[in-house]
Amino acid sequence: MNEKKLDEIFKIVRKVPPLPEVAQELSRLAGDPKATAQDMANVAETDSGLAAQILRVVNSSFFGFSRQINTIPQAIVVLGTHGVRNIALGLAVTALRPNLSKDAPLFKVDDFWRHSLSVAIGARQLAKDLAICDPEEAFLAGLLHDIGKLLLIEAYSDQYVALITTAHSHQLALHTLENAKLGLNHGDVGFALCERWKIPQSVAHTVQNHHFRNSDLSISSEPDQLLFLVNAANNLAKVSGIGFSGNTCATPFGQHFSFTGGSLSGAVQKTLQTLPTEVAHTERLFNITSQQHYPTVSNPPENCVGIVIQDPHLSQTISLLLLSQGIETITVNEQIPSGASMIAVLTDEDTAPETLPDEWSDNMIAYHHAGIVNHDLTHDDSQLEIDIEQLRIWLNDHLTNLAMQETV
Repeated sequence: MNEKKLDEIFKIVRKVPPLPEVAQELSRLAGDPKATAQDMANVAETDSGLAAQILRVVNSSFFGFSRQINTIPQAIVVLGTHGVRNIALGLAVTALRPNLSKDAPLFKVDDFWRHSLSVAIGARQLAKDLAICDPEEAFLAGLLHDIGKLLLIEAYSDQYVALITTAHSHQLALHTLENAKLGLNHGDVGFALCERWKIPQSVAHTVQNHHFRNSDLSISSEPDQLLFLVNAANNLAKVSGIGFSGNTCATPFGQHFSFTGGSLSGAVQKTLQTLPTEVAHTERLFNITSQQHYPTVSNPPENCVGIVIQDPHLSQTISLLLLSQGIETITVNEQIPSGASMIAVLTDEDTAPETLPDEWSDNMIAYHHAGIVNHDLTHDDSQLEIDIEQLRIWLNDHLTNLAMQETV
């Protein structure tokens, strides 16, 4: 990026108010190995309003503690320093509300923060289930991953609203349009804001690069693991249809990795099942207007769909989207789940019916997807971007009627 664009980013970021002093000091203490829980309590208690909000959040059903937490020191003991830091930062950052044009029907601030909260909750859940990274670090990275968009919509107003509209109507990745039309993207702007706010470097790195992770690369280092968690949670939030931050395109995150802490497929399924409830319980705590309806996932699924699609990234995204709607997917080598009905078989356009089992070939629906090739990556590979909303519409159009029948 050239110096002119860097100056432009700094100019945008400088207009954002600094974090409240107490939140900033709590963030600093959480990253200081010499700081004690009492040090954090002393700081938090200097702001009675913030202290009351921390206790309100920690005693909510989101955390589900069996006993009442009555003091800030108790909250720090049960949540940890990073957990208390996240509540303070979360309350501060979700108060950011840019002035929006009346002609911005596709971008609503509550929907933006609802999506960000979904990613935060999903990333923390995956970190716990897979035993990688600090779950609270994952939560903070998820909460802040798209924050650059708020700054861009404030700085570029109608021009940025037009980019969101173009991305939506033409199924394009928003960050690619940002680079093409503005010469910068929301990850770069978000990174600069994190630097100004002295957010941990690992979180700032994830904010900057959450669209630029090659799903085929290993995740052996902690920065790569944090990036993986936020990328995966971003996709799960999108397939769940909770909130909207300006774009429905998803970059496949890869499900071929193994973890000592647990099964990735099991962690993904658990996250999809719990995410709607967790977000519904949490959003009001961060002053986000409640969404009227949240999807629910039946367990066990009542219907299943066979998948015979060669592209693993597309196959994965279809499977996640169907699972978020209570429909399990299986391959030709797997058995139909007990109690479930097969309602369809999704195939590539060139799949020959005679290559499939007899009970599969009768239910074929050919799916054509040209995809969105994202060339704007930091590595040499190109990567398929998939528009979740368009895929959801296609699946609903083709499967809704079939779901009423038993076609095993």
